[in-house]
Amino acid sequence: MTGFDVIGDVHGRADLLLQLLQALGYKMRQGAYQHADNRQAVFIGDMIDGGNQQRQTLRIIRDMVNAGSALAILGNHEFNAISFATLDPADPSRYLRVHNVKNCRHHRAFLDEFPPHGKAYQDAIDWLSGLPLYLEKQGVAFIHACWRPDLITGLQPYLSLDNSMTPELLLSANRPDSVHYETMALLLKGPELTLPAGYHFNDKHGVKRNDIRLKWWARQGSSYRDLAAVPYSQIMKIPDIPLQQKVVLHQTRQRVFIGHYSMHQTNLSLDNRHVACVDFSGNKQLAAYRWSGEESLTSDNLLVMAP
Repeated sequence: MTGFDVIGDVHGRADLLLQLLQALGYKMRQGAYQHADNRQAVFIGDMIDGGNQQRQTLRIIRDMVNAGSALAILGNHEFNAISFATLDPADPSRYLRVHNVKNCRHHRAFLDEFPPHGKAYQDAIDWLSGLPLYLEKQGVAFIHACWRPDLITGLQPYLSLDNSMTPELLLSANRPDSVHYETMALLLKGPELTLPAGYHFNDKHGVKRNDIRLKWWARQGSSYRDLAAVPYSQIMKIPDIPLQQKVVLHQTRQRVFIGHYSMHQTNLSLDNRHVACVDFSGNKQLAAYRWSGEESLTSDNLLVMAP
């Protein structure tokens, strides 16, 4: 293996994925996109929901994984999809993720192409259920949102040998009174912090929010604005005032790749040369980081594909 091409949140945009794979040098061979130099793609999660090419997206990725030219991990959207499809054993009339208007709306693109209860739907859910929560390869870690070795160690007894969720963990992670509920939320969505009264911003969908995603990887930061991982256009709405509560940052010397945070194209650095985010879905862009063994991660190795 000569290196990894870490691909950000695809969100059902097979068109952008095909453009990106071609730009990276992957070509169709024996039914799957493969690289002549034996590089391997790593999909960082959130492959589904959003765009209107759900089936094609999963087909491309699954064929690559089967051929050995790609790896894929679980994102919060895949976790939600699995929970949405799984009946609650404590109440078989309900699902682990409630089928309310909000959740159905967020999951609509997937459900439109994979009608529930159909064979293709169950096949897709079964495949998503087998995705590992994280990967460690050649001294590099891959996780969707937040790298916390202490939390992962605590989860290890509830993970399969390939680091995928056991049915017991899926159930526990959907129970708000369970320690696994908070742990899985941190790993797949990252830590969050509520803004002081009177402040808000709009997320990438235009929805008003009072909770900011925190830059857990930051070297330092003392204000809400310092540590807010919000859309670039919204940063000035975040107050530049001292935090009203203690925040623990989880710096790491290990090289870590994440998605999830909808970074802005003009802000490629995460202020930490050991952590790189490859999610630019907030700008409807798809990115990949070409890692070839370098110790310090640099934006020079990030390729961003615009519509």
